Parts: sequence; structure tokens; C-alpha cells
Amino acid sequence: MTDEAVSGELRHVAATAPVEPLIIAAEDRASSILDLIHRAVVEHGSREALRWKLPRSRRQAEGDRSESDEQAVWRSTTYDETWRWIRDVALALGNLGLGRGDHACIMSRTRPAWLVADLATMSLGAVSCPIYPSSEANQAAFIINNVGASLIFVENAQQAAKIESIRHECPTIKTIVVFDERGTLPDGAVSFDDLYEHAEEDPDGADAWERGWRSVSRDDVATVIHTSGTTANPKGAILTHGNLVFNYEAVHQVIDFTPDDIFLSWLPLSHIYERVAGMVVPLGRGCTIAYAEPIIERLPANMVEVMPTVMVAVPRLYERVYGRVLSAVEAGSPLKQRIFHWAAALGSKKYANHLAGRGDSPGLKLQLAIADRLVYKTIRGRTGGRVRYFVSGSAPLSREIGEFFYGLGMLVLEGYGLTETSPFVSINRPDDFVFGTVGKPAPDTEVRIDGSTGEILVRGPQIMRGYLNAPEETAKAIDPDGWFHTGDIGELDPVGRIKITDRLKNIIVLGNGKNVSPAPMEAALSTSRYVAQAVVLGDRQPYTGVLIAPDFDELGTWAAAQEGIGEMPPEQLIGVKAVQKLYDAEVKRTLADFGAHERPRRVALLPRLLTEEDGELTPSLKTKNRVVVTNWADKIAYLFDEKGGDAG
Repeated sequence: MTDEAVSGELRHVAATAPVEPLIIAAEDRASSILDLIHRAVVEHGSREALRWKLPRSRRQAEGDRSESDEQAVWRSTTYDETWRWIRDVALALGNLGLGRGDHACIMSRTRPAWLVADLATMSLGAVSCPIYPSSEANQAAFIINNVGASLIFVENAQQAAKIESIRHECPTIKTIVVFDERGTLPDGAVSFDDLYEHAEEDPDGADAWERGWRSVSRDDVATVIHTSGTTANPKGAILTHGNLVFNYEAVHQVIDFTPDDIFLSWLPLSHIYERVAGMVVPLGRGCTIAYAEPIIERLPANMVEVMPTVMVAVPRLYERVYGRVLSAVEAGSPLKQRIFHWAAALGSKKYANHLAGRGDSPGLKLQLAIADRLVYKTIRGRTGGRVRYFVSGSAPLSREIGEFFYGLGMLVLEGYGLTETSPFVSINRPDDFVFGTVGKPAPDTEVRIDGSTGEILVRGPQIMRGYLNAPEETAKAIDPDGWFHTGDIGELDPVGRIKITDRLKNIIVLGNGKNVSPAPMEAALSTSRYVAQAVVLGDRQPYTGVLIAPDFDELGTWAAAQEGIGEMPPEQLIGVKAVQKLYDAEVKRTLADFGAHERPRRVALLPRLLTEEDGELTPSLKTKNRVVVTNWADKIAYLFDEKGGDAG
């Protein structure tokens, strides 16, 4: 145990990471996002660009009777077809009056039309401004008014009605464009298909459009993305074409994506992480983007159908896969369990060799080949069997889970970034990765650790221009020397890899003055297959406690095997003493390596998952502790009631 753990003080060492130069020829530097994608169109015009499932009702409406009513079919567009789609939508938007410097909002789940609307808007020199589809009407109104949007794309009639309900508060909105025309649309709303399919051919307009997008430069604003933080009003980060194109250039230098890669997209394009890693990067490289169905339960099936080679995700996906595998193993025969644990141990040996910089011995290679036939191949099959890289971001990934996937032959590349850094700050590289870190900084990026606070500071081409209409907030975030203050606490290893330890505002100060960093413990707890979510609390309390939302599928399976429990609703199940003992044991097991003053003294189980709908999660799935504390005041009272009480 370190001196810091004994004393409870968080000591920080000032450090600066080495800067890797960005190596790119002048003629290869795209002048804008549109220029970047047009280069891919020229080079890969006949290759598949976008793939998605066409809804059954749309097929019927279009006269497609090739499949039964119960089946949906995948359709796709080439790069040439996608470019024409973008052009046609842009011409229609221009006819509606959208032009250079105007702002258009997009409020929809991820779908091909989102991408087309986004790029068509930017091709006109206009600014694209996402709104999370889960946003309440008042939240949408704030963003619309903050950017002064004249047009908004929405997903469906329900979202159109939401905007119509606050339209009187948003005087700049002139047009509502609806992607899915099913249902009753508000008066004046325009169907996305009608928007461009019935537009007249206009060669002069197409020529003018091309001259227009070619005039857009790296210095022009591409998008304003509002942070999904915990305050009432989010801040709008102003990102330029140069910010976004730099992300592509930097990623292209450090990761070997190829035009043969297929990306499976399922995270919200409203978030900068998916927008860049799941849209800009694959399109710029000439890859295929396949869109998962909007129902999350269909994601496992979509992975098998699409057989992606790359998938951008958040740690929760990997945690669920890991938990399901362990559950299946536990349900198997003793022989299958022994084989699995033997195979998993081989993966750990392989990773140890990687860290030591040595190759695998012939004996280990033979054992890995046998393990692949017996174990690894079956598990990989659940992801389609072809994944080269999982890209992980938005929250910490447990080292244990990273090692698990590496043993299976699927490398998780954990990265780090923020909306304000558009987002690429650092990432582990295929030939240089250490689980538990977020890798070395992006090329041409300076990173240093503040010696007094431990805060990570970043300076480089990816830093936002500032917050829209918020000069004071901008000055707080970007100092006079150009360093962006991330609000994250971290360390640098001897070669410059970044390790995130917590948020600056998230450090718990116990009543005895000792400091506790909750994020590492929450990440460790997530490795338990019985834990869906965990929130460690304890600020100004004598000790820490933890709220846990169980994985009720796994808990239900466990309970069914226990004598005297059986099937019961979640709110009743969490009150069973045997269940509480199970979670007490899981907390003790997963947090055994943490200091005594850090480990939670009590556990309170929640009867449901924390959700975005209840305000407890941001759209990027980060926990809003302020809301959690309010919504679960009774559970928190139990955690810190010295006299004890009922945790259920």
C-alpha cells in the first residue's frame, strides 16, 4: 500500500508527455469535412458506404414484396450514391433558405439520414447542431435558441410534436423536417424524403453547391455540440472543420483502419465520440458503416449479421458481454469450466508477454491455438467473428475486461477525449497498449499534468474555439496560454501514456479529511456480472457507501438456483437477505485491492437501473450524482445511518 493510500492524501506530480509530430503531406490535408469525404468518394465510389435495415412498413410502402412481413432486409448505398444523396438534400435545404452561417439542429436517433442531414447542412457552410433525442422540450428549446436555429431535423412525428409544443418559444425556427413520415405531422412540417426526392433537377444549382462546399475552410465552424453535463443549461462547444478533420488525420496515423473495415454504429451521433469515431473516421478512410437497429436488444443479433471488424462502444457493452460469458461458463459442466479458466489464463500469459516486449513461446502458441478452437472462437462468434478492434471511450474500462478480450483475440483500444477536444486526446495503439491507461496523446498534441491539482491539461489542433455565447465559461476552460482544462485528474507513465484517476469535482473528501477517488472502485465493481451500475458516495461522511443497480437478468438466474427464493419482482428480490449477502460478498471481492478507508462500508441495492429518462444519466451514460442523491434519498440515508436500518 502506498503512502498516499495510508494518509488519504492525493499527491500529484507535474509531468509533460512527449509530443508526436503529425506526419501528413500538404496535398493530403483536406480543407473541410466535405473535402475529406469527397476524396473518399473519388477513390472508393463503387464501394459500400452505408448499410442499414429498411423498416418493414417502408418496404411495403415502396412496393417491395421480396421478403415476408416479419422480415427486415439490409440495404446499402455506395460512396457515389451517398454523395448524391448529400447533394440532393443540400440543394433542397438551400431552396428552403438554409445558407452559409445559418444553424440547423438534428434531434434523432442514429440512422443514415442523420449523417446525410449533417453533411448536407455543413456542405452549405451552415452549422449543424445536434440535440439528444431524449431531451425534454425545454432542453431542446434552450439549444435551438442558443444557436438561433432556423431549421430542425427530427426523427418522427412524436419528436415533431415535441418541437411544435415549444415552437412559440423559438422564434427563429422556420422549418421542421421529419425523417420518418409515419404518423400525423404538424402543419408545415416537411417529410425528409419529400424534401429532396421531389426537388427539380438543377445542374446550375449542383455546380453552385460544389463551388460552395469547396469554399468551406478548416477555420469555418462545422458544428456546435452542447455538453450533456449535470447543470440545468448545457454549454455549446464550437467545433470547426479543422477540429474534426484533425481527428481523422491523427487517428489515421496511429490506427491501421482500411477500406475493408466494417464499422457497426449504434451509439448516438448526437455525441462527438460516435460522430467522429463512427462517422468521420470511417467515411474518410473509405470504410463501410453499418447501422444497428434502434432497439438495443437487437444489437447482439446485428453484430452476428453484420460481422463488423470495428466497433465503437462504451465500457458497459464490454462489461455485459464479459458478464454473460462468465454466467454461461458457470452454468456449464465442471469440465467446461476448467477448460474456460485454463484458456483465460493463457490470455493473461499472452498479455504479460506483450507488456514485457517478448514474443510468445512455441508452447504457448500451441496452447493458444487449442484454446481458440475450444473456447475463443465460440465467444468471438457472438460478435460476428471478425472484430479486429473494439474502441472504448466515455468512461473507464476495467483492466480485467481489457485482458479478457485480448485473450480472445479482440483488442480493446481505450481512448480519452471530451466534447471540447472534438474529442481525440489520446488512445492506446494496436502496437503500444497498456490496459488501465488511455494511451499516448494524439499526434501534434501537448498533454501535461498540473502539479498542484493533478488536472490533465491539453493543447492542440483539436481544442474547440470556445463555448457559444459564454465568454466567461470559455475563459475558465481555456487559459491565456491555450491550455484546455479538462476537469479530469490523471497521471503520465514514463513514456507518456495517460491514466485517468477521476474527475476533479468527483473526489470524495471524508469527514476525517481523507480523499477517496470513486471512479476506480466503480470500474472494478462493474466487473461483477451481478452489477449493472455502481455509484460510490461519501463526501463529508465518516466512510464511503455504494448504491448498486443489479443486473437483474444475472441476479434472476442466480436466485432461481437458490432454495427458497424463486422468481419475484426486483423491488422484492433486493430485500432478500441472501441477495444482500451476495452483493456484500461481490463488493468485498472486487474491491479487495483498495485501501481500507476507500472501500464502502455499506451497500444499498436499487430496484431498477439508473436511467436517462429519470435524469440520472447523461446521454453519454455518465452518472448525474446530484440527481441520484435526490431520487434515492432513502437509500443514501441507509448508507450513512450509523444506527443501521433496512437496505431494501
